[in-house]
Amino acid sequence: MIVIQLQIISAIIFLASSAVPIYLTIKLKDNLKKLTLILTVFILIHAVYHVFGFLGYSLLAEGVFQPLSVMALIFFGIVYSGFTKPKNGGTRNMVMALNPGNFLIFMNNITIILLLIAFSIFVWQVSRSKSIRSFQFQISIFLVVWILGEIVGNLEDNGIIVFPALQGNIGLEIHVVSMVLFGLMLWLRFYYSERSGKKMIEDEDAKLI
Repeated sequence: MIVIQLQIISAIIFLASSAVPIYLTIKLKDNLKKLTLILTVFILIHAVYHVFGFLGYSLLAEGVFQPLSVMALIFFGIVYSGFTKPKNGGTRNMVMALNPGNFLIFMNNITIILLLIAFSIFVWQVSRSKSIRSFQFQISIFLVVWILGEIVGNLEDNGIIVFPALQGNIGLEIHVVSMVLFGLMLWLRFYYSERSGKKMIEDEDAKLI
């Protein structure tokens, strides 16, 4: 029961957070419009992940929407840093004979790898901005908590670690904390940007005072 409650809480938090980038996507007319649009896509996909988890479609939630949301976040980081250009490339199909349980374990590991890629992108940007108040740094903190939740959740699912004194899914609870941090970060940055007239998402080399 607690897992279902945590899923719906996370979905509500993320949907509430989406109001900020949606508003900015409509309002902005410069290059930041693309960034806020990608951020909106990430938030909405991740909210869908939690909705499907709440409805009991774990295979679809964990195997499709969560890694898809992380890939959207990676794309956001790449566009934000501006160090890549679109390339045409071929795709190849990979057929895996996995049962649902093994598929979830595999996709959970893929999700952690994708999260680490996203984290490395934003850490690289933090090293350039050299400011703990930058958007990049705050996203990095959010990712650290998210990754911690995923690792703990995987260890719990595989029976490697057990918290007998605690009830519920500790990994998912940590995940909810990361969603709360993300929501607070967006709303606080939006509030201070409206109040001060500064950009909510500053340029890569800019420092937020």
